[in-house]
Amino acid sequence: MGALTRDAVPTRTCDQWSTDCADKIPLGKLLPPVLIWCRTSIVLAKNIVDPGGTGLANLEVSEINVPGLIKKLKTSEWLSPLFQRDFVWSTAAVVSLVNSIIDARPVGMITLWEQEEGGALPLEPISIPDWDEAQQRTGDRFFANPKIRPGKFYAILDGRQRSTALAIAFGGLKATSGVYRNAGRYFLDVCAQDDAERVKFITERETIKKRLNILKVAVSNGLFPLEVENPDDIFDQWMSYLQHIRDPSFYEDGKLPDDTELSRRNSVLKRAFDGIIKTKIATYTVPGTYDLAEICDIFETLNTTGTKVSTVDLIHSNIYSDTATDKRGPILIRDQIDELGEMDGAVGWADSANRPELIAQFAAAMHVALENKPQARALGGKKDLRIASVKSQDLLALPAEHWRNIFDQKSEFAGLLGGFQQAVAGGLFAMEQCPYPASAAIYLGLRWELFAEAHLVNWRIDQLDALFRAFFWRNALSRRYDQGFLTQVGTDLIRLKAYLNEAAEDANFDHWRAKANSWLDSYVGPAVDRDAVLEALTDGKEAGAVKKSTLLLLYARASVDVIDQSVSITHGSGNLQLHHIYPKDWCANNSSGELSKFLDKDKAGRDWINAASNLMPMARSTNLLWRKKSPAHFIHEQQLSYDVRPDLWSLYFVSRPAFEALAAGPDGLPEFWHLRSQGMADELVHRMMV
Repeated sequence: MGALTRDAVPTRTCDQWSTDCADKIPLGKLLPPVLIWCRTSIVLAKNIVDPGGTGLANLEVSEINVPGLIKKLKTSEWLSPLFQRDFVWSTAAVVSLVNSIIDARPVGMITLWEQEEGGALPLEPISIPDWDEAQQRTGDRFFANPKIRPGKFYAILDGRQRSTALAIAFGGLKATSGVYRNAGRYFLDVCAQDDAERVKFITERETIKKRLNILKVAVSNGLFPLEVENPDDIFDQWMSYLQHIRDPSFYEDGKLPDDTELSRRNSVLKRAFDGIIKTKIATYTVPGTYDLAEICDIFETLNTTGTKVSTVDLIHSNIYSDTATDKRGPILIRDQIDELGEMDGAVGWADSANRPELIAQFAAAMHVALENKPQARALGGKKDLRIASVKSQDLLALPAEHWRNIFDQKSEFAGLLGGFQQAVAGGLFAMEQCPYPASAAIYLGLRWELFAEAHLVNWRIDQLDALFRAFFWRNALSRRYDQGFLTQVGTDLIRLKAYLNEAAEDANFDHWRAKANSWLDSYVGPAVDRDAVLEALTDGKEAGAVKKSTLLLLYARASVDVIDQSVSITHGSGNLQLHHIYPKDWCANNSSGELSKFLDKDKAGRDWINAASNLMPMARSTNLLWRKKSPAHFIHEQQLSYDVRPDLWSLYFVSRPAFEALAAGPDGLPEFWHLRSQGMADELVHRMMV
């Protein structure tokens, strides 16, 4: 279905937008959100049947379940056009899709185009990028044999990402290397106490290490593989699971859980199987009589441009409706978010056009942290709801009174957001530079409680800052939130709050710090090993939260340009960029001889050139002067001295010995990267400790 646009959200009266709808609505009334949603969907559904008069009257609409879809992909009956992009979904997105299937919730649709042998559209089976142990891309990992083509087949025009995700989770499609993100398996965890945590992704390396590739070991740990080798056998596979869960021989000590727990696990297993079998995915099949030009015209109509309706649009609509008759006027969520984003501390964090749901998640965390708070907004006729996480339903339940309180004190809110940045990195940085920006909700929730209910709090800001800083860096460098954080954020907030209250009475800060580190070891996990941190700092192939973690301090510490100290490169200045210390062009021209051990990615087994250890904040004007010269040449040409601003060089992790190595010419490159990465690693390891 085409994108639902924000223009359809009911912040206007019907006479202002009714011309967009197929049916007229009584003028002058503000429509409830559900009606707007339904009417928008109806309009788009009509366009699907006959978009712009293209005559798709014979378009076939049907449905398919998960095993059926996997079979279509495995037999190459459904193929992917070569022009479509690589699979880009995160592990968390795959987990979210699987959870929706288990709950038998709508999971979108797939649009197909009937094909003929010898057609002009290049097609191939569903695939993911494949990598070797040296993290070099070796090609693609196909779900089906590319050389085999059935008599009748279809091109997946829309739904390739979703189809690939299902092939990974239920079909066992995985990358070869154990270090790549898609090299792993998905399990149903019947021991999970929260529904959001019941689907687990475990890397292939961990799976083998923990022997979870052996079914008895997996079952003993409450883990049931979602992967099925033959989609036709899925019923038999899950029936056997229902037998194994009550079989003592499938438990390491031969002892079954107690009856209550066993019954609960059995219920989780049955519900999951029921969802997998019963969830239906809508399919729209375009006849093969249409040529590629007509298909492009059709999808130009289907893919309506505009901002998709988001949770924030629905919040905006609900709160607007709830406050439309207030003497102070209605609350306009999006306008308030933009105003917040102009305040010190919130610059780069609050933007109605860029992840506005993050501000709603912060607001939800503030509600969770408070002891005395306004009653949650009723949803779907349900009253007495309890906001406990930053999931969409919790965001929608935030009451207008809570939003009013927050926006009445926007400057305080912005200040607390700036306090979060200072606490974790010692400077300001943007949302996009932050690993797991939603984790800021925990800090903001606790600081908001201290701000609003100081008389109920017995811990200090310095204790929160120290504890949260260590929590933040352990969480980010261990990728703890990679498999989802919507429920975990609420849980972590409550656990950190409880610990702060419990341990706050210890007057000796060193003693308090030691206990806090011990608590974090047991709750979050030990600090990430220094060698693993060094690996991340010296390899530009790192991605996701770990990549952002290696760069965050560089962004937060940016002050003035180290060459032209009259140029500010602070956060929000518009001048801040990270540039290569050893320029890429210079590295390409010197990647032979002894230096090839570092500059040749194949020989080095890593990408030193684009790693954090070779990046430094500097102004674009400086980079333009530096980037075609060796660092030594540039240093001598500019007559740079470490002693002029040793504090500035040190701030950017260039020590005196490192500067000397940099100025020594090509031979100093290995020593410079070694010294700089060591200094950066020391700082990150330090920040993982209270």
